[in-house]
Amino acid sequence: MTLQKRLLITILAAAPFAWLLTLGLTYYRTRVEINELYDTDMVRMAQQVHALLPRFSTPDVLAGSASETGMAGDMGYAGLGDIAVAAWLPDGKRLQVNPEGDNLPVNAGKLGFLDQYFEGQPWRLYYIEAAGPDGWRVGVGQRLGERDELVYTYLLGQALLWIVGLLVLVAVLVFGVRRALRPVVALSTKIARREPNDPTPMDAAQVPGELRPLVLAMNQLLGRTAQAIESERRLTADAAHELRTPVAALRAQWDAAMRTGDPVERMQAQRNVEAGIERLNHLITQLLDLARLEHSLAPAFKDVIDWQAVVRQALSDCLLLAGRKGIDVEVLWPEAGGTPIPLSGDQYLLTLLLRNLLDNAVRYSPDHATVSVRFDVDAIHVENPGAGVPSEQLERLGDRFFRGAGQVQGGSGLGLSIVRRIAAAHGLSLALANRVEEGRVTGFRATLRRERSEAGAAPDQVPPRLRIRPPSTK
Repeated sequence: MTLQKRLLITILAAAPFAWLLTLGLTYYRTRVEINELYDTDMVRMAQQVHALLPRFSTPDVLAGSASETGMAGDMGYAGLGDIAVAAWLPDGKRLQVNPEGDNLPVNAGKLGFLDQYFEGQPWRLYYIEAAGPDGWRVGVGQRLGERDELVYTYLLGQALLWIVGLLVLVAVLVFGVRRALRPVVALSTKIARREPNDPTPMDAAQVPGELRPLVLAMNQLLGRTAQAIESERRLTADAAHELRTPVAALRAQWDAAMRTGDPVERMQAQRNVEAGIERLNHLITQLLDLARLEHSLAPAFKDVIDWQAVVRQALSDCLLLAGRKGIDVEVLWPEAGGTPIPLSGDQYLLTLLLRNLLDNAVRYSPDHATVSVRFDVDAIHVENPGAGVPSEQLERLGDRFFRGAGQVQGGSGLGLSIVRRIAAAHGLSLALANRVEEGRVTGFRATLRRERSEAGAAPDQVPPRLRIRPPSTK
């Protein structure tokens, strides 16, 4: 249900309810006021009759009758049948004050107001009597229907005006709601007509102030969506480009193996096919890892990382490559009592991070060299010997599919990009630099660092130095 329909239904339900509530309150107050007015008149009339009766209590007056009392002149709209007055002498004899009072009940012993049915209609009666056995008794009665008629006549006259006012009010409210929600309808129509790939921000200055936060939030969402789409598009394009090369190379080597009759050449072609398949498998694995990272949100990490388990798994994944090149990997832990960079995070992702760093270090180290992984209380350093990286290429390390010119080692240029993404998700920064000793480049160093240490559980006791030598592949 739309917001406009909800508002209209609320108004159409609330306005009649408020109208009926007002009508009920008006009826109650009108009835109270009319009862108060008529009760006051009845009391005053009874008091006046009671005060005047002793002065006219002569035999001639007592012998008179209502039929003998002449009335002349225009009586207007007087309704004499709705009010009655009666009086009783001390001996109980009725004194006729007006013809309507002939049937008024005496109700001896009762004083003040009471409601009573007689002659088939409800009446309101009021009695007053002088103290003592010789007191006069006066009764005044009024038909309650007279009061009800006055109340209903008044309310009917008001209700007709209120009905007209209610219709006008509802029409104005409906018009006002539709007009007020017109910018919302226009905004929704504009959004519905936008192209799916249109990242252009909407103009927040042309919408009411209440909608401006919504438009700004949508613009931010459009920006993030555009970045995600562009990242996805770039990843797809780069992946397609990078996959084309190893697939073409595999096809060429396979054709060479199938066409040659020389066993030596066929064996070499098969080895080239095997290397191409390995490279292709490595590239696909990294693409899948990168795609997973690109589509994941920064999680709320709670598990304390077990660095020993991370190192064991990362070394196990790199052991085959290190064995082929005869490379040793040494792991240096903090001195006794030190804690290797306490961190809460995803252990699988951090294993992937360390594996990529080790894979790069092993690939670009000379054969039979030593790769070092050193843990400090606030950093992790991965170092390898070698010629280093030209200074003009250092800044581009970590870009997707970037590989320096003249590289002979197989790779896809995605490893450091994955490392940066995982490090950022865990609040770590990655610094890449050449290792310089005595003024010359002796290797390469990747450093993961966090400015402030995070409280965590103390790790198990670990040896300060651990050297892992891969098994010989010979």
